[in-house]
Amino acid sequence: MFWPTYQNDAKTSLNAIHAQGSTDFMAGSKFLENLIAGSSEKIQDVRKHIELAAPFPVSVMAVGPTGSGKELIAKGIHKLSGRSGKFIAVNSAAIPAELLEAELFGYEKGAFTGADKGRKGKVEEAAGGTLFLDEIGDMPLSLQAKLLRVLETKTVQKIGSEKSIPVDFRLVCATHTDIGEMARRGEFRADLLYRIAVYTIANPPLAERVEDIEELITVLSMRLKKTEKKILPVSFEPDAIAFLQQYDWPGNIRELANFLQKCSVLYSGERLGIQKIEPLMPNFHEGVSTLKDQATFWDGALQDQTPSTPFLNTKQTLLEQSRFFAADQPLNLHEFLADVEENLIVAALNETEGNVEKAAGKLGIEPDMLMQKIKQFSLAEKELLAPSDRLL
Repeated sequence: MFWPTYQNDAKTSLNAIHAQGSTDFMAGSKFLENLIAGSSEKIQDVRKHIELAAPFPVSVMAVGPTGSGKELIAKGIHKLSGRSGKFIAVNSAAIPAELLEAELFGYEKGAFTGADKGRKGKVEEAAGGTLFLDEIGDMPLSLQAKLLRVLETKTVQKIGSEKSIPVDFRLVCATHTDIGEMARRGEFRADLLYRIAVYTIANPPLAERVEDIEELITVLSMRLKKTEKKILPVSFEPDAIAFLQQYDWPGNIRELANFLQKCSVLYSGERLGIQKIEPLMPNFHEGVSTLKDQATFWDGALQDQTPSTPFLNTKQTLLEQSRFFAADQPLNLHEFLADVEENLIVAALNETEGNVEKAAGKLGIEPDMLMQKIKQFSLAEKELLAPSDRLL
């Protein structure tokens, strides 16, 4: 890589900060432990570098693979910097190039068609705080020149205006690419790189810190429980943890979080062993490399001695479908849960010939709750109910 990471100096510099008697140091360390979970040496180094860089008004570059948590580094720097302004995040890769300039720098009323009123840009919004530019390597060269001018002059001009607005913000950038090599090839401005990578923090992939997986599961499960009230997170037996530590996690922490969501949807609140989680891992079976191959494999491998019924078949189908989520694609949990509910309700009603009480028994809910769900999904219109239940 083009940039230094200063790992050899981190411990010495942090000891110097300790010696200065910083009253906020221990509080900052505790905050980072909660923000960036893990006890491995590599993740401890990341936290040390955040603590070292945060107090100084220098631009920081976080480098590491997609999904490894680079934004958490930026949030940690912002929190420990003492800046009272906002933390503003912009993903350069997620916004079309023609819109990114307006998003960053803002615009005046009438600056272009559709600009019915003026708007502040993210640079101005970050004044007094921190601006986080994710995937900076995807920023167009033309826009890089304008960002460089903002950093040099500490002012910003909105589109359609000649007025320079003073701005004071902390800049943290992130990339998963070798941006130094991009600069050598002329694909990224070297003068801008020198400005934004004064200090660089390398975030390791999850595969290089597998000893943190058990702790990460605990933290991610707690967050899942807070954000998704209907879900009971799962836990794992020691053999399952060991199995998860052998996987290479190409999607990093984002993939692990997605995996935990999937497990919690399928096995709400259960304690899972290797037998249950192994089939959920992408391409776990040797020689099974495509979705078509996986589907063929599961057709033969998932058969058991349980008598086939519409309700059981539906449960099995939903289980199989869940295994084919791509690791780099986010799971729309609300839509998935709604589909699961509707499909299971329809299957239970079909199997019980529309008898609400019997169907509710199969689903493990009260008949009144089932009727609410039937109305929610407009299933009464599909004539699934027995004649005696259609007036309920």
